[in-house]
Amino acid sequence: MELTNTFAKRRYGVVITLLSLLSIVLIFEYGMKAGWNTILAITLVTALVIFIISLVITFLKSGLWKFTHKPLTELDEREIALTSKVLRISYSLFTVIVLALLLTFALLGKPLNIVLVVSLILFAHLLPASVIAWTAK
Repeated sequence: MELTNTFAKRRYGVVITLLSLLSIVLIFEYGMKAGWNTILAITLVTALVIFIISLVITFLKSGLWKFTHKPLTELDEREIALTSKVLRISYSLFTVIVLALLLTFALLGKPLNIVLVVSLILFAHLLPASVIAWTAK
């Protein structure tokens, strides 16, 4: 595995990507509840653009996305061990976050919307690469 960004830049990229993904969901939820206006629409588009740019720079250009989505037959023993560890950590964390979120929505009586579901799918794909970006030097 060869990471092309520096350690600090990868961490900043992960934070920006995940915060922009969260912003998209929160802005959409607020827009649905309070009603859409021009400022909210521009803010949503801005968050979407920031998300796409940070995703491309942090995950696609650095090779993180490709590494976490490779078949096991293309990895050596060290990379298989790293992938196994990262997937275990990532999906343990993902499970706790999603179950807490679902429990919160159920207790509040709020329905799930498609933006939240899509963002959780994206989050599930980004989390293993995020753990590698955060920990690999």
